[in-house]
Amino acid sequence: MYRGRTQRDELLGPYLSEGLRAGDTCFVAISDQDSGRVRAFSADEGPGELIVRTEPVFAENPFDTEDVITFWEQLVTAALDTEGVDFVRLSAEGTWWMKQAPTLDDLHRYEVRLNDFAARHRASILCLYDIDELGAGIVFDAMKAHPRIWLSGLVLENPFFETPG
Repeated sequence: MYRGRTQRDELLGPYLSEGLRAGDTCFVAISDQDSGRVRAFSADEGPGELIVRTEPVFAENPFDTEDVITFWEQLVTAALDTEGVDFVRLSAEGTWWMKQAPTLDDLHRYEVRLNDFAARHRASILCLYDIDELGAGIVFDAMKAHPRIWLSGLVLENPFFETPG
């Protein structure tokens, strides 16, 4: 959870830089058309690959959880199996999902499936939610699907996490 692009980049910077230094493939989907600040994280950071997407991943299609998971499956499998990287880091702005998902329940189901996806792969996922753009209520509801959260520079176990059931 963050407020504005500056805080978003404060979250993304260390996450991406650490991954690039380790040789990870890092995929970032952001709504910021000027991706130069994010692309700058790859400058002299190491052998990893940075892929930045500035267009909505599924702009043409209605939001379908299984389609999105299939997209991530293909991306991660290609990096791990075909390209031979050891680890993949994924990050995307929840702002897009909120515009594409029909309801908040659909977004929550997607986030639950994403947790299952992450558990099956050598990958980490950083979900980005702009409180100013989405509102605190939506962000709090989305937060319930995340087992860990970033708060004041620390990654913490989320006391609001709701185990699917």
